[in-house]
Amino acid sequence: MSQSEAKPKIWQNRADLEPTDPGPLAPTYTYVPRFAPGARDGMAYLDAHGYVVIAGALNADECSRALDLTWDYLEQLATGIDRNDVATWDDERWPTAVHGGILPGHGIGHSAAQWFIRAVPNVKRSFAAVWDTDELLVSFDGMALWRPWAINPAWKTNRGGSWLHIDQHPITRPGKHCVQGLVNLLPMSPRTGGNVLIPGSHQKFATIPDVYPQRLGRVPLSVDHFRFPSDDPMLAGTPPIMSHMEAGDLLLWDSRTIHCSSAALEPPDATPKLMRAVSLVCMMPKRLAPADVLEERRRAVDGVISTTNWTDRFINADKFPQITQAPNIERYRRPPPPGLTEYQRALVGY
Repeated sequence: MSQSEAKPKIWQNRADLEPTDPGPLAPTYTYVPRFAPGARDGMAYLDAHGYVVIAGALNADECSRALDLTWDYLEQLATGIDRNDVATWDDERWPTAVHGGILPGHGIGHSAAQWFIRAVPNVKRSFAAVWDTDELLVSFDGMALWRPWAINPAWKTNRGGSWLHIDQHPITRPGKHCVQGLVNLLPMSPRTGGNVLIPGSHQKFATIPDVYPQRLGRVPLSVDHFRFPSDDPMLAGTPPIMSHMEAGDLLLWDSRTIHCSSAALEPPDATPKLMRAVSLVCMMPKRLAPADVLEERRRAVDGVISTTNWTDRFINADKFPQITQAPNIERYRRPPPPGLTEYQRALVGY
């Protein structure tokens, strides 16, 4: 292969330009293979495609319990949210959301809902198969909760092609470092929307410093987030998909895989209930976490501090500008520190 073929000039000319519109990319709703928790063929699929759907990590009763606990968290914020009254789900009462309708702060990372989901054995079993160890730490991540935007169009989340990204810095974290995850709690269809991925895109991760020199140069070496221009030809080689998931399924994806989420692909119903509810969860080997990070993680439990997906670094999600700059932040009543089982304490790093 010639040098010009290895580094197409059009990538270098266009990749460093900020997009001026959302771009032409739209995901295709796709039914993909689903694998049993811990199955080796599922791990082979993850390695080959950069993502995998794990079937039935939570059963129906566990999904129902997780949803009830999620509503408990929302109502206990004391802003006036009522699970039975969609009129109370307005932005003045709803917890602060970032891109994709993700709720990263206000104590959600230590809500009873999140700790319940993390303690379901199939969740850890799935990550243990990724890393070939049971000695794992769990992230103190939040959730993505989508309100019915057919009732209020302002609740519609970002379109998929507009924020495709990876969550790993190509220079400071070369190779495989993290596999992220989310547990889907509600039925999914083209009328709900969901996560979007570009299959196999993790295989191009190593080329990013050469393909996007200026754009990557603007990203601090400590920041594990790189967003692709939505009109970039690199994204057109393999079209993005929105992979179907059943309630209770766990989606795993390599942090090098280009991904995001997208609102419904078809007009949704104006039904007064959540369109989508997912728990963000990530587990990494405990051996990767330094002693100071382990200590901060233990303090985070008592302080009810949420984090990002990384467990080998401590990143306080409550320090995100969207959280700290939210108006009247004191109006949110954070949950109390969780009472953890020995199983859950091990996932903290005790």
